[in-house]
Amino acid sequence: GGSGRMPPASSSAFDPGTWEQRLQKGFDAAGAGAGDRGGGVSWSLLDLAAPIRSHVFLHLVGDLLRYSGAREVNVHLDTLRGVCKELRDQIEDECLTFNYDDTCGSGASNDRGEIQHLNSWIRRHPRLRYFECLLRSASKFQALLEDLALPAGTRCSFVFEFKVSTEDVRRLLGRFRVRRLSVIPEEDAAGRQPSDWSSLPETSLHMLCLRGCTDQMAQAFLAASPRLQSLQIVDSRLLGDPGIQPGGLTSLSLTGVVTMPDEQFSRIIGACQNLRSLYIAKCHVSNITVALPRLELLSVTHCRQLTDQCATEMLNPANNPALRFLDLTEDRGLVSPAVAHPGLEIAWLMHCPQLTDQAIAGMFQSCLSLTAANLVQSSIETALICSPVLRTLELTTSQKLTDSVVTHLLQSCPSLLYLDVGHCCQLLAPKFAHDTLETILLSFCVNLREACIVGLFANCPALRYVELAVCMFDMTRFQRECDPKCQVVVNFDF
Repeated sequence: GGSGRMPPASSSAFDPGTWEQRLQKGFDAAGAGAGDRGGGVSWSLLDLAAPIRSHVFLHLVGDLLRYSGAREVNVHLDTLRGVCKELRDQIEDECLTFNYDDTCGSGASNDRGEIQHLNSWIRRHPRLRYFECLLRSASKFQALLEDLALPAGTRCSFVFEFKVSTEDVRRLLGRFRVRRLSVIPEEDAAGRQPSDWSSLPETSLHMLCLRGCTDQMAQAFLAASPRLQSLQIVDSRLLGDPGIQPGGLTSLSLTGVVTMPDEQFSRIIGACQNLRSLYIAKCHVSNITVALPRLELLSVTHCRQLTDQCATEMLNPANNPALRFLDLTEDRGLVSPAVAHPGLEIAWLMHCPQLTDQAIAGMFQSCLSLTAANLVQSSIETALICSPVLRTLELTTSQKLTDSVVTHLLQSCPSLLYLDVGHCCQLLAPKFAHDTLETILLSFCVNLREACIVGLFANCPALRYVELAVCMFDMTRFQRECDPKCQVVVNFDF
């Protein structure tokens, strides 16, 4: 019923000869990669494959996850810290975490036998730190509450796919060191005593997801969770203040909360001044206020009543000065918001079919740090896209996209590496010419002319991947004739 992923006590990975051979291969591969970027460029630990980095980390840093000798390995200190954090997360996820899904049965004849078998697996891993559990069976949950035995101090994550009573939640929080919890609180049922959610014990929860809850339930959980860092409320009938304690909260997600007025949304958000990420989805919001000094990620999606004025205010750098990532996917009411934030790096405006060319062009003119934009299924037709730092642009299924727009953007975006214009059926013969473009997707551009593809390979020397499926000419010739370093895909296995 579980999958423990602890490394064996004796492994060839720790044999000195094997270690030296693997490390040398890693050095050779990293050196080759550096050579591809130009002579004299030194490699860093980030160039090594993940298993090799793990061994470097083991020998340089050891179990303490600390190392101060950055100069000794010829990398910048911040790079080494980044590698160490990545490796620590990898070790915790793959070596110190036990995952249990109650649908992957062990073959035991009953639920208690299943949990006893789970305990025997856990006893094999005395260094266990994290236990992650997905439960779909109420009867297995009862057996788990009775019999599960974890090493002292194990931090737990529980996700429930059924309604849980207040008494069972109390027992769970009392028995285990729960750090993350996703729960559907049970409401009052016929023939039972009314559920009292007001007396939950104080928890050490860092992440809480409440699904299908009422104001009273939300208030009870939040009052008992003073250390909360991330809160998600999904498909819940909230009307008033759920009682969020904003102190350490850095991430807030409100999905399918359709009963709460804009003013209450604004009050809740405004009280959480330490938020770094805010997600709002499938809510009936039209004109809310979002002004947060530390906010880096703003996602307001599938909110069809969202107005241009509201979006413009949220993107005002005076309101959200730290903003870097924006997602307005499926906000179909947007027409001409002013997307003008100098710090914005990534923008997703997928499935916003009414966005005007002026709004799109203005975004690229005003967002001078924008490196990636997704405009899938947009109404773009004549917008002039110009950006000195843009690296990734997705325009697939933009049915009105013209040759002149594609030609202009390739001339005006010198840093572009990735372009997706698949399913853009109005394209006939744009001029494909770019010095650094590595990937271009042209599948289902059924009206593209063969001569323009010839120009693509002649005038884009950095190409490494091209998709040409379902074009109306012999696409296989380009597989035969193009540079071997470039992969050309001309069909898919559907």
